[in-house]
Amino acid sequence: MASKKKKRLTRKDLIKKGVPLVLIPGIVWAAVFGLDALEKTKNYYQSKIIFPSAGVVEEIEDGDTFALASGVRIRLIGVNAPDRGSKNYQEAKDFLESLVKDQKVYLEYDRYQDDKYGRILAWVWVDCEQKPKFEGPNYMYLSGNKSKPGLMENPKGCQKGSLVNEETVKAGLAKLAVYQGRGLLKYQQRINPLN
Repeated sequence: MASKKKKRLTRKDLIKKGVPLVLIPGIVWAAVFGLDALEKTKNYYQSKIIFPSAGVVEEIEDGDTFALASGVRIRLIGVNAPDRGSKNYQEAKDFLESLVKDQKVYLEYDRYQDDKYGRILAWVWVDCEQKPKFEGPNYMYLSGNKSKPGLMENPKGCQKGSLVNEETVKAGLAKLAVYQGRGLLKYQQRINPLN
């Protein structure tokens, strides 16, 4: 008798089962490494499975959100594109698709790394010469909401590359998203020098 091949559980399967989006990265981690590995992890945010350094873009959700081939959902940090049903929604989605669909992207993390919808927040780089050397996610942090000056230059390894978050703002298809009471993000001043 032939053995049945187990079907791989995907993010979409978990959503259909009613699993809250914010729990999905942890479930994926536990499925891959087991619960013991999850308990031994000192910093959940250092997991390359949950917070990958790079990936190929498979699906565009809207003008500021996409999914990697691995199933990880990425939200462009620091910017906000029009929501579904809004003016320029489709244009913003199409623009993001033209920049990243089926492309390898590099993900740089900042002081805020995930949101309440289970999406990973990242600065997204394309067309890099090699794997970029990013400053760590806590680079900007001084104390409380105090921050270092923002980064204005491309990282080493991506001198000729483009910052997708910035490109969407330059195209007029997204706006800088700033939250009151939070510290500066790495490229916030680069995207909007007046802020």
